[in-house]
Amino acid sequence: MNTNHASEARFPIVPLTAMSFAAFVYVTFEMFAVGLIQPMAQDLGVTESRIGLLMTAYAAVVAVITIPLMMWVSRFNKRTVFLVTLGFLLIGIVIQALTINYTMLAIGRITAALTHGIFWALVGPMAARMSPGHTGKAVGIVSIGSTMALVMGSPLATWIGELVGWRVASWILGALTVAAIAVLIPTVPSLPPLTSTKDNTKKQLSWGLISLIVFLLLAVTGVFAAYTYLGLILAANAGSALVSTGLFVFGAMGLIGVTVATRTVDRRMLRGSAHTTTLFIVAAVLGHLAFASGGMLATVLVFAAVAVFGAAYGALPTLGTTIFLHAGRENPDSASSIYVVTYQVGIASGAALGALVVDANWIAGTLWILAGLSLASTLVLALWARPLLR
Repeated sequence: MNTNHASEARFPIVPLTAMSFAAFVYVTFEMFAVGLIQPMAQDLGVTESRIGLLMTAYAAVVAVITIPLMMWVSRFNKRTVFLVTLGFLLIGIVIQALTINYTMLAIGRITAALTHGIFWALVGPMAARMSPGHTGKAVGIVSIGSTMALVMGSPLATWIGELVGWRVASWILGALTVAAIAVLIPTVPSLPPLTSTKDNTKKQLSWGLISLIVFLLLAVTGVFAAYTYLGLILAANAGSALVSTGLFVFGAMGLIGVTVATRTVDRRMLRGSAHTTTLFIVAAVLGHLAFASGGMLATVLVFAAVAVFGAAYGALPTLGTTIFLHAGRENPDSASSIYVVTYQVGIASGAALGALVVDANWIAGTLWILAGLSLASTLVLALWARPLLR
């Protein structure tokens, strides 16, 4: 009895919650432009597609720099590196808040992107080391932040940005980052690097893992071709006043999606992934029907599309991570890194593809990309990956 109480007392709930909160701020900043793409473009005198391309630049930086940078920082104390990542985030937020032109805004976004991948590569392993015997609980706590960023962070940032300006919303994110750092500095313990062998990095990728890279790249590219411009899709069908509400619905349904995925992923990781990409197709169809309609019907249909889209997107990271770790179980660290980089390449590619059709004044085209690539990813999973991973 006493031992159990002592174990619970030692569980680092405060630093883990602060780490989760930091994740909340980082993801909210990454997705900042989704709901504020119009006011940011108007304020800086650029097209909406150029603001959308900042997500491409952000994700591209993360994809290119994460693995080599992780190899370099692996020699340092993880606590120190983790705090440095938040320092870069804070600098990026301040530059965004002070920006006077598009170039300055891009510099601010890229500054935060430099350590985004490092942040995510560290947060899970750090939580596990800080909570021996409670790994699942610890990782679950720090993972909540990214989901809550979609449920609360993005809609609130959009609402505040529409109410008092996107720069003020940026300053608020900066204050939240400072608050997280203030709690983390005295509570996160020193975590020196662990000794590891270099043999694992030399193992070749299995065909099963390669098939999953193609699956995930197609799925995420399709998702972010539409999600990057979700604010425009909502505004075109339901009006600008309901953009923040639509983003909240997306996030709330995402919370339901991740909950369902967490409960079923161990039994149905492949089937669940196929269901998820199929739901993306359903969301795209509902969105097309909204564009073909008008008035209240268009509003109802676009919110239905957003709800389905949000639920499927909420489930995708849990399912994707689990499948990658299953396929690369002989070298899970490598599989996890490949997953992160593939996801970021998908974000960059999707935002860029979406920008092409938005630039052509064809917002509905983002939904065609979502539908087509989701169908392709489903076929890759069913016909290529599934036979290799069964």
